[in-house]
Amino acid sequence: ASSGLDRAGWRRNNIRALWLIVIGASIVAALVGYLGATAVGTGGGFVPAFAAGAILTMLADTMMPEAFEKGGRAAGLLTTVGFAAAVLISSFE
Repeated sequence: ASSGLDRAGWRRNNIRALWLIVIGASIVAALVGYLGATAVGTGGGFVPAFAAGAILTMLADTMMPEAFEKGGRAAGLLTTVGFAAAVLISSFE
């Protein structure tokens, strides 16, 4: 993202400021999510499932278009293989 903004003519200070805002928003979101999950006693698989869905959404929205552009059709297959490997590894815990 930073290199794309740099190529688009953004000033480096503006790029840094944007990332600081993203970091701050992430900290606040993590804190709110943690407090919300502990306040209602959410247990089981809700929080990991929600996190997995968020990661898949981020992959589909921001990373997959560029992966298809640069890697071709194999990008989807390799993403699925990677996800299956992660599920398999997590099942051994």
